[in-house]
Amino acid sequence: MTFQNDIFISYAHADNEILSLRKELDGWVDDFHRSLEIRLKQLIGDKPRIWRDPKLQGNDYFGDEISDQLPGIALLISILSPRYVKSKWCIREVNEFVEASKANLGLRIGNKSRIFKVVKTKIDRNKHPEEIRGLLGYNFFREDENGNYFEFNKIFGEEAEIAYWTKLEDLARDIAKMLEEIPNSETDLPVSEITATIANNSKGKVYLAECSYDLLEARDKVKRELQANGYEVLPESNLLDHLASEYQQQVKDILLECDFAIQFFGKFYGKTPEDSPKSIVELQNDIAAEVCKEKGIERYIWIDPGLKDNEASDMRQPNFVETLKANHDLLFGADIFENSIDELRVFVIDKLQALEEKKKETLLTVTETGSIEDDFVKDVYIICDKADRESKAVNPLKKYLFNQGFDVILSAFKGDEDELREDHIDNLKTCDSVIIFYGHGDELWMRSKDRELKKVMGYGRKKAFDVKAVYLADPDEEEEKEDFLSRDLMTINALEGKQPEDVMKDFIQKLKTH
Repeated sequence: MTFQNDIFISYAHADNEILSLRKELDGWVDDFHRSLEIRLKQLIGDKPRIWRDPKLQGNDYFGDEISDQLPGIALLISILSPRYVKSKWCIREVNEFVEASKANLGLRIGNKSRIFKVVKTKIDRNKHPEEIRGLLGYNFFREDENGNYFEFNKIFGEEAEIAYWTKLEDLARDIAKMLEEIPNSETDLPVSEITATIANNSKGKVYLAECSYDLLEARDKVKRELQANGYEVLPESNLLDHLASEYQQQVKDILLECDFAIQFFGKFYGKTPEDSPKSIVELQNDIAAEVCKEKGIERYIWIDPGLKDNEASDMRQPNFVETLKANHDLLFGADIFENSIDELRVFVIDKLQALEEKKKETLLTVTETGSIEDDFVKDVYIICDKADRESKAVNPLKKYLFNQGFDVILSAFKGDEDELREDHIDNLKTCDSVIIFYGHGDELWMRSKDRELKKVMGYGRKKAFDVKAVYLADPDEEEEKEDFLSRDLMTINALEGKQPEDVMKDFIQKLKTH
C-alpha cells in the first residue's frame, strides 16, 4: 500500500515548552523532530515525511484531521512523559494508530513493532499506554543508583547532549531500517514475503540479556554493534510484565531461537518479578544454562570489573556472582569476561564473523559426495601435571590424538617460571580444543585448571573452544576422581587402565563435527 507520511510524532504539548529563557532555543519536541529528520535524510538518502500537529493545544478537541491521517502513517513515535500518559488525546492517538494498522500492514513487520516508544521523562512502566507497555523503548534520560535521573537535553550540559545524540542515533538507525522494510506501493511484496525476506537477510539471532539499569548504556553499545553488522537482537520487547515462571518461559522461548547469548552482570542486582526473590539477571542465567545444555548455544557472560570494588549496602549481587563462579551448573557452557565492555563488544563481533566465515568455508569445501574436506589441522592442548609428563603417562593420549590427525601440545615444565606461564596462556589463547589430563594432579590442582578455563576470555582468547574436556587417568587413589562430575567439561573416564581408543570416540566425533 501507499503511505502519505512515513512518521507521525505523538506528544504532549507540555513537553515542547521551552525551559530556558533564551528565546533562540527550540522546544524539546521541535528539536527532536528537526534532528531526527536530518539524521534520517542522511541515513536513507531522502527527506522523510514526518508529520505532527504543532498547532492544537492540550484542551482542543481530537478532530477528524488526526483520525484521517493515521491510516496513512507508516510509523508512530510516541514521546512518553507524565503529561503524555495523563492525556486522553495522546492515548487515543496510540490506540487509533493500532486500530488503523490492523486494517493495512498489521502492527508488526517481522518481529518489530511499527510503534517506536521514546521515553523523554522517567515514568513507571505500569503507567505506559497498554498497547506499547511491552516495548523496550528508547530512554532519553539516565538514572543513577539512588533513583535520581536527568533528561537528555542540551540545556543540561555537554554530557546530557552527548547522551541525547547517542540515543537519537540508535532510534534513527532502527527507524531507517524499518522504513526500508515497509512496502510503500501496490507493487511491493506482500507482508508475508517481506517478513520472510527480513528473516533471510539477518545473519543470525543473538539473545542480548536484559540487565540492571547501570548497564543499559553498555548493553546499547553491544546492541548497536550487532545490528550494524546485520544481526537480529532479541528480545525486542520488555519481558518483565510477568510472573517469574512466565518470564522464564518467555526467556527460554526466545533463547531457543538464538545461536548466541550475551549476559551482563553489573554492580546492582536488578529488578525482580513480584512473585520471586530472584532478579531478572539471575532468572535469565538459570534459563540460559538450561538452554545451553539442551541446544549447545554459544554463551558469554560479562561481569563488570568494578563489581569487586562495589561498596553498596545491597550484597545480593556480589554474593550471586560469587555463587555463580563456584557453580558448574550455573555456568554451564559459558565463558566469562571481566574486562572492559569494549573488549567484549570487539570479541563478540570477531566471534560472529568467524562463525560466518566458517559457514562460508564449509559450503565451499563440500564435495560432490557431500563430504567436507579438511583444509587445516586443529590443535589440542593437553594440560597435565609435571609427574604425568615425566612418567610419560600422557604419551598414549598424545599419540592417539596425533594419529587421528590433530596437532598436540603438552604442558611445558622446563624453563623460567614467567616464560612457562606465558607459554601456558598463549596455548590457552590459540588452541582449538583443550583437555585437562587429571592423573597425578590432586583435587586442588584440578580446580585451579578448571578455573583457568573459565577465565580464558580474560586472557585475550578470541573464540570459544571447540571442545573442553577432562581426561580421568590413573592413578585412581583419589576418591573424587571416580565421583567427578562436570556440566561444563566433557568427562572422559580412562581409569582402571582404559586406553584412549576405548574412551575418546565421542571427543573425536565432536571435534571433527564442530
